[in-house]
Amino acid sequence: MKTRTKVNAELETNENFMTIDEVLYSVVEHRTFDDFGVTLESFKVVNFEGRTRVLHSDDDALTFWED
Repeated sequence: MKTRTKVNAELETNENFMTIDEVLYSVVEHRTFDDFGVTLESFKVVNFEGRTRVLHSDDDALTFWED
């Protein structure tokens, strides 16, 4: 089983950008899965250097984690 690593991230109001450790990332893909009242969101983001990350949230984008 993979462990979750908590990420210091904040989704901007318009959901097009995310700040991770004070670095601005652009949201290039956002997926939502809802099953039996539990929602899982996945965000694929990229920064200006081209670094790509995939973050997940299961509390309406209040906290984020990655594998």
